[in-house]
Amino acid sequence: MANFASKTSHWIPLFQTVATYDRRWIANDLMAGLSAAAVQIPTAVAYAQLAGLPPITGLYTCILPLVAYVLFGSSRQLMVGPDSATCAMLAATLAPLATAGDQRYAELSAAVAVVAAMACLIGRVMRLGFIADFLSEPILTGFLNGVALNIMLSQRNKIFGLKLHASRGSRRACRQFSSR
Repeated sequence: MANFASKTSHWIPLFQTVATYDRRWIANDLMAGLSAAAVQIPTAVAYAQLAGLPPITGLYTCILPLVAYVLFGSSRQLMVGPDSATCAMLAATLAPLATAGDQRYAELSAAVAVVAAMACLIGRVMRLGFIADFLSEPILTGFLNGVALNIMLSQRNKIFGLKLHASRGSRRACRQFSSR
């Protein structure tokens, strides 16, 4: 078994982790897992709704990536799951193509997930992780702050109970501005 674990640990690090796992860690690891699940599950459900998908999608997006990471991840101290930036980018990408909540929207979001997974696998095989080092902290902070502002503004009608509608004049002004 040790020989098999050493040969496959590059592609499936779980075998190496199991071979070197100290049983004294199990109680702390279970407590950490339950604590993370208590935060991750409601957050994932909310993010799915934010992206325009059914709440059950949030459960899938917080459980299935963890199962995949258990098999293929190399760090014991990493939390994997949906985040607000991904949800906002998905919603912005799919908005011109389909209406949130319909079948086409769900199909397109699944296609985006498959393409993203393939890109990540290609990046892993080609060892392209070093590219992330070129993104400076101010750029990442600005991006995350922009996403947070976008999410807050898009949810203002739910928070305050407002129904926002564009008037005829504002629609005409928007069309005139976009035609320039």
